[in-house]
Amino acid sequence: MENMGNRVEEDLRLDGPARQHGGLLTIASDLGDPKQTNNTISRDSEYTLADPEIEEAASSKEIYAKSPVSTRPSSDQNRLGVNVVGAEKEFAELQRELSHVSRKLFRQQSRRSERHNAPSDLEKAASAEGSEEDEPFNLEETLRGNKLLEEESGIKGKQIGVIWENLTVKGMGGSKIYVPTFPDAFTGFFGAPFKLAMSLCGIGGKGKEVTILKDFFGVAKPGEMVLVLGKPGSGCTTFLKSISNQLYGYTSVNGEVLYGPFTSKEFAKRYRGEAVYCQEDDIHHPTLTVGQTLGFALETKVPGKRPGGVSVAQFRDKVVDMLLRMFNIEHTKDTIVGNPFVRGISGGERKRVSIAEMMIAGAAVCSHDNSTRGLDASTAVDYAKSLRVITNIYRTTTFVSLYQASENIYKQFDKVMVIDDGREVFFGPTQEARAYMESLGFLPKPRQTTPDYLTGCTDPFEREYQDGRDASNAPNSPDDLVTAFAKSSYATRLKQEMAAYRERLQEEQQVYEDFKTAVVQGKRHASRKSVYSIPFHLQVAALIRRQFILKWQDRFSLVTSYTTSIVIAIVIGTVWLQQPQTSAGAFTRGGVLFISLLFNCFQAFAELASTMVGRPMLNKHRAYTFHRPSALWIAQIIVDLAFSSV
Repeated sequence: MENMGNRVEEDLRLDGPARQHGGLLTIASDLGDPKQTNNTISRDSEYTLADPEIEEAASSKEIYAKSPVSTRPSSDQNRLGVNVVGAEKEFAELQRELSHVSRKLFRQQSRRSERHNAPSDLEKAASAEGSEEDEPFNLEETLRGNKLLEEESGIKGKQIGVIWENLTVKGMGGSKIYVPTFPDAFTGFFGAPFKLAMSLCGIGGKGKEVTILKDFFGVAKPGEMVLVLGKPGSGCTTFLKSISNQLYGYTSVNGEVLYGPFTSKEFAKRYRGEAVYCQEDDIHHPTLTVGQTLGFALETKVPGKRPGGVSVAQFRDKVVDMLLRMFNIEHTKDTIVGNPFVRGISGGERKRVSIAEMMIAGAAVCSHDNSTRGLDASTAVDYAKSLRVITNIYRTTTFVSLYQASENIYKQFDKVMVIDDGREVFFGPTQEARAYMESLGFLPKPRQTTPDYLTGCTDPFEREYQDGRDASNAPNSPDDLVTAFAKSSYATRLKQEMAAYRERLQEEQQVYEDFKTAVVQGKRHASRKSVYSIPFHLQVAALIRRQFILKWQDRFSLVTSYTTSIVIAIVIGTVWLQQPQTSAGAFTRGGVLFISLLFNCFQAFAELASTMVGRPMLNKHRAYTFHRPSALWIAQIIVDLAFSSV
């Protein structure tokens, strides 16, 4: 290690003066012009390189090193001050250069590890040698190129804003369910007529109706990203579902929600797949691989008019590869997704698969419910930046709810909504939200991230007041916060913005005609009035292929079923063997036939568990307009008959 350090110091000639910018150390070396050549080194980073890598990095004047930095300010620093802007520019430039070297060195190290049969990091597996992914993937350039091809091919864009006013959502509260005991069996049997009469009269057994959201109002225009913040249980999920027009499960939904010029009922009837909701839980078929999961979604969403005139298979493969590279999960393409009971990809990778599956839907209004759960900090920031790029290029309307979002993620959004106990206590620009809360009398906390600070102001156990302010002269309840927001200039500006947007709806008729045209162009042999992209028979064909793969890849269940059938057949066959040919054996023969038929019925009950577990998946695919529920049942029957006839 000492020889390695001497070689590094000798190659770089680190004998120049050092200047410290905050937590960064800028070392001016004499490799060229000492005024222009700087190496920025983080105090908390540590890289270990082999000798050939050091020589290669030193020859290109780029190298990682671990350097202890003193936190004491030097006399030069006190006299000259800190050039923050210059340090940030140097850091950004060197970060790009060093990231490229890091990727290159990491690929070389991974290839050597593979040759020595060393275990590799599956989360950050390197690309194959000689592949086209040696260069870093640029999402913005890729999407802009795709957008340009679509415009050249005459494919219209889908732009839909959302405006909501007096939105109130109610649901049924939980009711108590008692575990029955042995005496309850008698009372339940003899008291069944009385319970039936009480249920018909609406007496007892029902939960209490509660108000989940109350009097929400706001507008989100195409190309805007809205961050939804609130404590768990405050109503963030209900708001995202309501904006995505997924209203099942609620007792009543009042107020007005417009998707451009379309009402919520009209939008649900004609354009259901254009407003989608990505739930917090990751629900997938555990025995399908990542490539098969995304491939099936694309098979039901390949548009009829494709840029460049590519075929369906080429378009599917291109989009799958782009999504895998976008989320850095190329190495999981042939790995099963898994679940808590089936070993597969990691939780963070499974979350990225859920996000990619929702993006395949190609909706104009997208709602993401805590989509960064399970992702590490850097991946979460990359995900937020990817949403920003997609929203800017395709002019989608994006709603995202996050818990404990970082400041870098917060800066990607245009507007923020703060919810407290089902009440909208703030909705406005992200850069002005913190100042608004501080103006209400809450204690400023500059070292706390803005999302945590905004959420903490709604928590009675976390919020703190400024000197001279307390619960008596500052908001301390959801109603107080709503009243303060209604009297603020932000509510006035929001109402003016809503009124201006309503006027624009009458002027931008061509935009919504392009939206209708784009929806029709996205259909492949499907009816113009259908909300699905492909017709019923193509849905059945795609589902048959998927169900066959599901059956074939679940080898344990398949082998167990066949083995059980063979064993029972042998047992029943031995009972049938050498039965008397007279009427004395008639009863035994009837019993054997009955047992044979009954066994097949019992074996069919094994499908009940998988059917019930697959219902959330079916609901999600129906909301994404991948396929009809009836197409799934027909495909399952056909595949089950094929495997049962073997």
